[in-house]
Amino acid sequence: MPSEIATMRYLKDHSTIPIPRIHGYDADADRHVGGTWLVMEYVEGLNVDQVWHTLTSTQREQLALSLADIWSQLMLQTFNRIGSLYECPEGQFAVGPMTFLPSKNHYAIAPPERAKCGPFNTTKEWLEATARQELAYRLSLSPQPDASSRINSVLDLIRVSEDLESSTKWDASRLSIEHVDYSTHNVLVSPVDPTKIMAVIDWEGARIVPMWAMNPAFRWPHDSDELEIRHLKALMRDRICSQVPGWSSAIGNECRPLRVLCMKATLSDRNPDLINPDGYPLDMSPDL
Repeated sequence: MPSEIATMRYLKDHSTIPIPRIHGYDADADRHVGGTWLVMEYVEGLNVDQVWHTLTSTQREQLALSLADIWSQLMLQTFNRIGSLYECPEGQFAVGPMTFLPSKNHYAIAPPERAKCGPFNTTKEWLEATARQELAYRLSLSPQPDASSRINSVLDLIRVSEDLESSTKWDASRLSIEHVDYSTHNVLVSPVDPTKIMAVIDWEGARIVPMWAMNPAFRWPHDSDELEIRHLKALMRDRICSQVPGWSSAIGNECRPLRVLCMKATLSDRNPDLINPDGYPLDMSPDL
């Protein structure tokens, strides 16, 4: 929770993204309360999913562009380390250990060990920690056969990667904030003007990573028309590319080897035959 609060407060001060104001919270570090709590500003708004089927095509396009503008603002925030944001006692902000969404895996028994979650000074350090499975939830399952040798193989790939070495100077490698669940269910719009975004919520798990590692898998309401969604994604992609230096490269072929390497690191203990050789599918890929 402290990182989620810090991210919201930072963006409230450093962007025009509509974010509810935090009035108070308790992370219950001393366990006196018996649970965490948070009091936020009330925002009168409707979930996009609630109004989507009442919108005209033009309104949907306007909303898609507004969503793209918010993503652009996130991409234009720049940091010098990989991890998640925290607030210092003096009121300043600093990058600290990376935080994660709760696991939906039945076999998850413990979150990643905080001491191994960064912050990371380089992308190489972050990918190595990822490959060692230090940023993954611990599972009750027995390790897969040959998991150690697979992990070592991926670590070797990371250490000799020329793409990783040369990418440090690319705009596409800029370290920015990623909302890891940026979807319609986390966006509230005005009941009067449903093209006006009133709030972006649920910043839990927000992280700071290279732009090429981000994948805004924006989930649209169920039963949306596939052709229309492709059109809206293209609108959003073009809008972001026009505002954010390096975004076109980040989601294009130039950074594909880095995305493949990131996927191999994430799945380093799995059977490599199960890994898509093209890396993870990008929701905003120019190929879609």
